[in-house]
Amino acid sequence: MLTTGSKLLIGSAVLATIAAIVYGIDQGGAIGTVGLASAAAALSFLAGVNLLTRDANVFADDENAIDSCQAADPAPGNSIWPMAFALGAVVLCVGLVTYPAVFIVGIVLLLAAGAEWMTQAWAEQASHEAAHNSEVRSRIANPLEFPLAAAIGVGIVVFAFSRIMLWLEKVGTVVAFGVLAGIIVIVAFLFAYRGGLRSRTAIGAIGVAVVGLIAGGAAAGLDGERDIHPHETTAELADEGICEDPEETEADHNAAQSVGATAAVAAELTLSESGELTFEVNGPIPAGATALTLPSSNLNNVLFHNESSEDRRLSVDFGTKTVTHDGEDEVVANQICTTLVEDGGVQNMFVEVGLPSSTNPGGYFFFVPGVDTATLELVVP
Repeated sequence: MLTTGSKLLIGSAVLATIAAIVYGIDQGGAIGTVGLASAAAALSFLAGVNLLTRDANVFADDENAIDSCQAADPAPGNSIWPMAFALGAVVLCVGLVTYPAVFIVGIVLLLAAGAEWMTQAWAEQASHEAAHNSEVRSRIANPLEFPLAAAIGVGIVVFAFSRIMLWLEKVGTVVAFGVLAGIIVIVAFLFAYRGGLRSRTAIGAIGVAVVGLIAGGAAAGLDGERDIHPHETTAELADEGICEDPEETEADHNAAQSVGATAAVAAELTLSESGELTFEVNGPIPAGATALTLPSSNLNNVLFHNESSEDRRLSVDFGTKTVTHDGEDEVVANQICTTLVEDGGVQNMFVEVGLPSSTNPGGYFFFVPGVDTATLELVVP
């Protein structure tokens, strides 16, 4: 049954359509035709909306009109998700001008709040009963919410604990870890021994501990980690001349003195007691050979055996190179070396050369710092 408003709008739309056709054929004016066609389209849209809403009329013979109208539906419950969605948008905007991590957090908040908001809005349309709608939402969302919430909670606790451990001094970290483990054992024993304690008490104690841990982790994270001095290596110190120094450096501290079984060994160099540097390769060595030949642009594994009575390192000299320190270019020796090898020890070195040895006026050569007689020419074709 058509309502009064629907009849009026439908008739107006039909008249506007006819007028647009007649005017367009008879007059041929583009402006008038477009205006009448636009009016017809607008009136048709309003007529459709009016038909859908039944002109907002309640008929006298409709017994279920009061119960079935939208005004009789229960009001949606309170929701925190719109505020969480707005918070995510704010964090996202802040992250655009601050740090990428803040931007990512904003995206996560937007996605999570948007998903929860849509789920709640969908569940509220399931029926007119709030209890049933809540059950529908729980069946859909809880299997995903609980594992994610547990993973996020564990991640926050672990991250906060790591910030505290990195904030404490090296000895303090061990002490704090031991004390915390002892407290956990004592509290667990008390709860197990006294079975009369209510679950609310246990939950409250755990909640206070978690909040304290997170607060401590936040404070420690803001204050920063303790100063951890990095362990330097020979590769990092080569530009400072360590490969020409026979003395022990920080890079030599607790260095390995043995090498595991290695299948691809290009050559083995040995420093004898007399200070002579000899070499062996896979396959025959030409008679009278005084230089070691290695292929270019290949990662060659070279073993160094120290059979002298003192700690020695094996170094390779490739000429010079230019490095930048404090914005200024400097020419330094282009060298690589092993750490100090004890008497009877073995270490390996990976030698990779991109240019032939003929490109360097002085050539390439192995040498042992502190032993003038321990040199060996390196030929790279």
